[in-house]
Amino acid sequence: MKILVAIANYGTKNAEYVKLLIKEYKAMTFDVDIVVLCEVSKDFGPDVTEIVGLPTKDPWSLPFGHRKLFVDQAPNYDLFIYTEDDILIREDNILAFLRASESLPENLLPGFLRYELYSDGNKNYPDIHGPYHWVPSSVCLCDDFVYADLSNKHSACYMLTRQQLERAILSGGFSLSPHSGRYDLACTAATDPYTQCGFSRIICLSNLPDFELHHLSNAYLNRTGLDEESHQLQVEALFDILSQKGSDCELFVTEKPIAILCWDKDYYEPCRTDLLELIPESAYRILSVGCGSGETEASLVGKGKNVTAIPIDSVIGRLAERRGVRVLAPDFAKAFEALGDERFDVILLSGVLQHLRDPVDELGQLGRYLKPEGILVGSVPNLGRIRRLLGRLIVRNNKFSLLSSTFDDISLNCTSAPMLRRWLNDSKLHPLDISFDKNTMISRFNDLGYHLPRALVASNLLFVAGRLFD
Repeated sequence: MKILVAIANYGTKNAEYVKLLIKEYKAMTFDVDIVVLCEVSKDFGPDVTEIVGLPTKDPWSLPFGHRKLFVDQAPNYDLFIYTEDDILIREDNILAFLRASESLPENLLPGFLRYELYSDGNKNYPDIHGPYHWVPSSVCLCDDFVYADLSNKHSACYMLTRQQLERAILSGGFSLSPHSGRYDLACTAATDPYTQCGFSRIICLSNLPDFELHHLSNAYLNRTGLDEESHQLQVEALFDILSQKGSDCELFVTEKPIAILCWDKDYYEPCRTDLLELIPESAYRILSVGCGSGETEASLVGKGKNVTAIPIDSVIGRLAERRGVRVLAPDFAKAFEALGDERFDVILLSGVLQHLRDPVDELGQLGRYLKPEGILVGSVPNLGRIRRLLGRLIVRNNKFSLLSSTFDDISLNCTSAPMLRRWLNDSKLHPLDISFDKNTMISRFNDLGYHLPRALVASNLLFVAGRLFD
């Protein structure tokens, strides 16, 4: 087995990790050639080849330097590994990848999941955060192994057999010049095989330790990522879906066909104190719609409230359930059936309406579950036309200029105060208050934010509505 490894190394910060990686590869029983991509010449030993220089003037383009190398060497090796300079790949990982590749359909690629280590030995999974999530409907069984798709395709590395590389090259997506989109330049260099070359990446759950890679720098500890217990709960939920004990539905489409992650639903949204302030102390029974990991809902449970949730999906719902939240099916029709004649003091909608194709219909149905004096409390992003225009003027080619105004174009409603008011009125809900969030501001406007109207710089719209009774 001949293996070609390309390691991207910029600067000196990770020099010690590169040495560890090289030592690991040299100790393998395979015939391994190592190439380090770097911006200036560095001495990693006589058995390591260097490719010096950047593909473009942008330093972040460095990782793309491995593409031509792999194309040129495609006939000469059995396996190709691209990796950033702090990802420890073991021989067991390579063997597991090869076994999985032999048993999977040719359009599926085995993928890897990064972990980091706390001082007590517990793991952090940095690739699972924000909008990134396990896709419930992707769980499958192949040759007695269980696989699932993680929406985050970035693990700072990939492997391709010679046959897989040849297919990637023929697709036309492998040899693209340095570019970015949903992922930045460095991440795109490691994700193109999964996003541009006709493959789909899946991760083996039943032998997960063989597909986990140590992110040696532990760069995201206490910053972002999923703790080990929460990760295990989600894996268990995926196995429940496979055995038909759990739902594989998603409440709504959370990922958008535009390369702007901030418009995707945040599965790990921090506690929304701005929304909690709008909930009366006297409210006891609360229904949360579009619930993620449950930070806001857990805060309400901690205050002695009775909280029910319709989660985004049953996998993320497992985390809310652990926090004492009653979790229903991630399906409006099934959830409404389960609720029967229950009524609530508050219905919470945190960042949900912009994702619904027909917000008026869902709001109308939700209104029926409010008590006579109950209220609906929620938020949507502030995406009014004038604010998007201002974004174009201040920063060229920024995220505002990419937004279309129709849901069909981008699977997103460009929500504004007038639009929100219209939705509420049409669904027979009475708008009690629609305001611009005082606590959040688009970062691009920070310098000007204090001199511009809140309607132009606030990130979110907050709203409170009551039910209209005949």
